[in-house]
Amino acid sequence: MTLTAATPALPGRIASIFAVTFLAAAPGPTATAAAIVPRGDMNADQSVAGDDAPLFVDALLDPSPDPTIAARGDFTADGLLTDADVPAFVRALLGLGGCCIDDATCTDDVTAGQCASMGGVFLGLAVDCPAAPPPCATANLTAYRPRQGAGYFPFARTAVADNDEDDAAFGPGIRINSPGDADPAGEDDLIEVVVFVTPADADFVLRRADTAIRAWLTSDKLSGTEIPFDANDRAALPNAQATGTLTVFIEWATAAHGTATLSIEPAADATPLDTLTFHTFTGIVLALGGEDQVPSLPVNTNHGTFVVATALYERGFDVHKYDEDNVSADGSGPVYNAAVDAIANRSVGDVAIYGYSHGGGSTYDLADRLDFNRLSIGTFVIQFTSYADSVSNNSDVDVAMELRRPPSTGYHLNHYQEGSFFEDFLLDGGPVPDSNPPPTGLNVETTPWGANSTHFTVDDYLEVRSAIEGDLTSLTAP
Repeated sequence: MTLTAATPALPGRIASIFAVTFLAAAPGPTATAAAIVPRGDMNADQSVAGDDAPLFVDALLDPSPDPTIAARGDFTADGLLTDADVPAFVRALLGLGGCCIDDATCTDDVTAGQCASMGGVFLGLAVDCPAAPPPCATANLTAYRPRQGAGYFPFARTAVADNDEDDAAFGPGIRINSPGDADPAGEDDLIEVVVFVTPADADFVLRRADTAIRAWLTSDKLSGTEIPFDANDRAALPNAQATGTLTVFIEWATAAHGTATLSIEPAADATPLDTLTFHTFTGIVLALGGEDQVPSLPVNTNHGTFVVATALYERGFDVHKYDEDNVSADGSGPVYNAAVDAIANRSVGDVAIYGYSHGGGSTYDLADRLDFNRLSIGTFVIQFTSYADSVSNNSDVDVAMELRRPPSTGYHLNHYQEGSFFEDFLLDGGPVPDSNPPPTGLNVETTPWGANSTHFTVDDYLEVRSAIEGDLTSLTAP
């Protein structure tokens, strides 16, 4: 390993303060990690610059500094802001840090731009090259969309895209898991996160931005498997497997909604190498298939309701697929129970329901029961409902059109076609008052793309699926 000399320690507190003050007028580099306040960013404006220097000096001289501000200048990660942090703060103001060229070569005191020009990986502001093996260590976090009971079925295990990892709306969503949450499908509120480290025996820690976040080695929180965070909200990770991977499960363990970051950083310093921004789900989406349409994996491309549900799930919504028979004629059943649990125990306030054929009839029945019992359930709004050729669902052989608007829905989307005996045995939906498109919904047979539709194809048109997905996402929060 090739190491260049690090910036020497400054001689004494007076010289240290002089150096910091002298650099205060110098513009600093823009922070590389926007999801979390970088070390040295004393005013939390996402950059380390001259205007951070006075705040650093004030906190350094104050015998009882504001702990939040002091923590931003704690480069040594010892929980204190002391003279030992001054050299690193000066280097951060200068935009200097270590640069890993490859596994055996590391160069100190270069800028991020210089490092990029050398084809290296910038370790972070004021982060030195490792003094001894292992060579340049790297780490990454990958979060997954929520589980459904013990596993992911009827969805595929889906990673949150790198570009969405720090998105406060469509990044990793997490269900509140406060005491009282009954979890009808089993414990599935914890989010799977896979930690990748190189080399496998490198020492990394997790850092949380909110004590609502807890970390476990098991998805169902088996006794003795919690990963404890210390007073600085850092949690030491067990060594990864020989493959350099470790799976942890993240819990949101308070009743209050919020967002919070979880980052991974070397045990020896406080520079995040990767960050996830978790947000609690405030909405739930309930998708109901037609008669004999059962959720499956892979999704049946002729089951339009479930194709839309899969797209919403991958985008970051808390979506649940159901056979329409999971809703009884009076609205009761597993779907109703799941909705009530989300509202009563996870503080979910936005409900979206949509269905095709008998699933449309069940959409009405479910919305009706939720609305009738709302005083005993909790505070919620049915933000969105949708019918695709809706048929009443009082029994498996019910063929009556469902023409009633779901009670209390804030927005109702309706698509239908006019069946014939020879095409689909007169199975069809129909116009529903106060629906979108106004005034009663869209007869797809009046459009060029849906002119030849039947009851068995109406839910499969791209135009219908896109309308459901687009209107739902614009009206309902993840």
